[in-house]
Amino acid sequence: MADDDQTAQNSNSSVSQFLSTLIPTLVISVVFLLLFIVIRNKRKRVYEPRSVVETLPQDLKTDPSNSGPLGWLTTLLRKPNTFFIQYASTDGYFFLRFLLEFFCVCVLGVIITWPILFPVNATNGNNNQPGSQIKGFDILTFSNIRDKWRTFAHVFLSWLLFGAVIFLIYRELVYYITYRHALQTTPLYDSLLSSRTLLLTEIKKEYLSDDTLRTYFPTATNIWYARDYKKLEKKVKERTKLAGKYEGALNKTITKAVKLKNKAIKKNKPVPEPEDDIDKYLKDGKKRPTHKLKFLIGKKVDTLNYCPEKLGELNKEIGKLQAEYQTYEQLPAVFIEFPSQLELQKAYQAIPYQKDFKGVKTVINVAPDDIIWENLQLTPAKRIIKKIIANTILTLMIIFWCIPVAVVGAISNINVLTDKVHFLRFILNMPKVIMGVITGLLPVVALAILMSLVPPFIKWMGRISGRLTVQQVESYCQSWFFAFQVVNVFLAMALGSSAAAVATEIVKDPGNALQQLSSNFPKSVNFYYSYLCLQGLTISSGTLLQLVALILSHILGRILDGTPRAKWNRWNTLGEPGYSTLYPGFQLLTVIALAYSVIAPLILGFTAIAFILFYFAYIYTFIYVLRPSTVDARGSNYVTSMFQLFTGLFLAQLWITAIFVFSKNWACVALEAVIVVVTIIARFWMKRHFLPLVDAVPISAIKYAAGDSTYAYPMHDQGYKEIKLEGENYWEGGNQLGLTDDPKDQVLPIRNPQAQTATGDIPAPAPVQARPDGSDSSAIETKIGHGESFDKSHSPFADTNHADDNVQDPEKSAFKKPVDAVIGAPTKGVSWLTTFFQPKKETFDMLRNIMPNSYFNYIEYNDDYIRHAYDDPAVTDEEPHIWVARDPMGLSEIEKNKALKEGVDVSDENATFNDKGQLIYTGPPPAYEEAIRV
Repeated sequence: MADDDQTAQNSNSSVSQFLSTLIPTLVISVVFLLLFIVIRNKRKRVYEPRSVVETLPQDLKTDPSNSGPLGWLTTLLRKPNTFFIQYASTDGYFFLRFLLEFFCVCVLGVIITWPILFPVNATNGNNNQPGSQIKGFDILTFSNIRDKWRTFAHVFLSWLLFGAVIFLIYRELVYYITYRHALQTTPLYDSLLSSRTLLLTEIKKEYLSDDTLRTYFPTATNIWYARDYKKLEKKVKERTKLAGKYEGALNKTITKAVKLKNKAIKKNKPVPEPEDDIDKYLKDGKKRPTHKLKFLIGKKVDTLNYCPEKLGELNKEIGKLQAEYQTYEQLPAVFIEFPSQLELQKAYQAIPYQKDFKGVKTVINVAPDDIIWENLQLTPAKRIIKKIIANTILTLMIIFWCIPVAVVGAISNINVLTDKVHFLRFILNMPKVIMGVITGLLPVVALAILMSLVPPFIKWMGRISGRLTVQQVESYCQSWFFAFQVVNVFLAMALGSSAAAVATEIVKDPGNALQQLSSNFPKSVNFYYSYLCLQGLTISSGTLLQLVALILSHILGRILDGTPRAKWNRWNTLGEPGYSTLYPGFQLLTVIALAYSVIAPLILGFTAIAFILFYFAYIYTFIYVLRPSTVDARGSNYVTSMFQLFTGLFLAQLWITAIFVFSKNWACVALEAVIVVVTIIARFWMKRHFLPLVDAVPISAIKYAAGDSTYAYPMHDQGYKEIKLEGENYWEGGNQLGLTDDPKDQVLPIRNPQAQTATGDIPAPAPVQARPDGSDSSAIETKIGHGESFDKSHSPFADTNHADDNVQDPEKSAFKKPVDAVIGAPTKGVSWLTTFFQPKKETFDMLRNIMPNSYFNYIEYNDDYIRHAYDDPAVTDEEPHIWVARDPMGLSEIEKNKALKEGVDVSDENATFNDKGQLIYTGPPPAYEEAIRV
């Protein structure tokens, strides 16, 4: 009788496990959502910082959201693509597109598989056999099939579903490439310094001279050489660290003095005399702040005396080193600026066809702040060695990380292991609810904690591996973290759970191990029902609630922020999305869904619900909470995610094929091999065809966008052949041609006269984004590209959104038109269905017309900024400006004058104390510059 009870408990564990996860997570998510709705309008800084933080660039500010409980959602769902591109940036727009597209894939999978596979799996199966333990959700999986002929349904439906996913990847890559080329040719991106600058690394030293480089690139305007600034960088880092220590100690001391005085007044005790002697507040100087020059063993010094003296010395030393910056040893790296993106693209496309630059690495579209300067000095040999070391460490970490993850996987089937692991039998006496929590919720939470520890380490290894830019480190993190997720969260969990489920049978009959494992593999999907439940409900609602940000802003912020700068930064610094960690988490869900889509199709329904909930959470977060990332990847993470979808396809095909092999169903093995071959060919072709088009922009596209009617965008192959031809022809004299150096003299595109607009509620401000390529805001001046000299008869675009050319005041110009207006493109006669199945019908013109109005401004840079734009930041690092709060006793004034004698700038402007002795700021920090200059 006890054995029967145990069998019943084991057989129903799938439903029990799921319900034990669903109920608490559903309660938590409802509580999170209700809290969000109740306090959202009361805590604007947490839930709508982009509408209240004044220092945010004007074109990134959003109007307050709808105050209704779900009005924010219904409003956002009606917004067009233009709105999301403007306020979430291209990176955010494509991440949201990824969530929505895979939701559609799952819905399509439900439509394809459920009507056929549910009856095939559930009827006349193994569950009807005497003593069968297949019950609950397991009835709907492949493991319930008894008749081999039924498995042909799975094969043919896998063809249909996986073929649909391959087509979706293809159409999304076509869409992205056309979008990327349309984006790059807008006046904003066309005029960015990052769009006109080429980085060459691992270049031979004999080529590192102006005369030599200009023989290859005669149109180059500026050349910056990377140099060995280790000595200067060391001094700058020391100064920065010391300035922070001094500012913190000075504010802490003055704050302590103010509180002691207020306390004395409140208790009617005498105030320390003289009032302006700081030592009187520190027990006659016995409690003055001190620190050691070296950790543990260093000499102890008085912080308030030592820091200004040492900072004054460092200012002089660094100033001298900065003045001699051109005398330092050159490194094998050089930045070359061209007068226009057209000239840059010609050179970039030509370098692979120049034998003198064989082995040279090229990088474009990166701002100065995106460069990892210490990695520029690496030789090819050093870079390869560092890459091998980093990759080896991460590979070993993936392998050994499987151990704790496999343990977590075994916990999900721990009730089954009690047959052989006798000391665990006490678990069987637990109530079903507790058992469900142990096997359902506990492994999911433990797994989430384990995986959260990985990304920071991967990013660190990315820098060690020799990556040249922040974008490359982010891409490195996205790829490796995805590998971690697949191996540990999917493979280790799925195989660990499957092995635990059949451990008893394997011990009894080792020769039948593989067949037992393969037949029980579909049952491992039960863990992922719980995993998707936790992810879809609690993580999405937690993203809305912003619980950590709420706590930090109202509790920890008051405790930890001891300087006016810290308080200023906490209020004015907005969070940014981390796409290198966001994408892998959701890509893992796609792998899970695809891998189980045919053998356990119920997973598609859970995944669809999870993805739509994530979409709802992130459209709000990207528009109202997080600002667009200052590291502009221009949507390239999306391309990586599309190719990583193939991992899910291959794993799904591997599982299905393995199950057929173990059951000796050779006809199905042969048929499944067809879709495997198709998938391999498709991935190879797409990688070969699309990856070269991500950074390269066809010359004809640039000229066409500039109004040259003799050119047209090569939609048939998106410039694949043209880019190769242009590169080969460059060295035969093509590098002598180009547009003028001055962006004002270039033809600026405007919009189609037939464009239609609809009324919106959020205006697109005139100023362009402050730092679209990450450069210092003081270096930029924004210009409005009205294009008065433009010949409209040659333009493929309209001027509907750029009407009122005679208005000179940007605040009154046509650029104030709504950004969420439905921008009409020349789409007459082209239906949504047509563009879906024929993605190249969604033309360059159509995608250019969804670009926000602010992208039709251009940027000019100050000459002072250009002079050092791509020099190491240590070359232009300014002397620190210490910011201290002004106190009523005059202590800050005394300390300021003492520091000034040492050549150190200390300011007590815009910071003081309130009546309660709390430190407050009343304005920006010293040397602060507005984010935008118009």
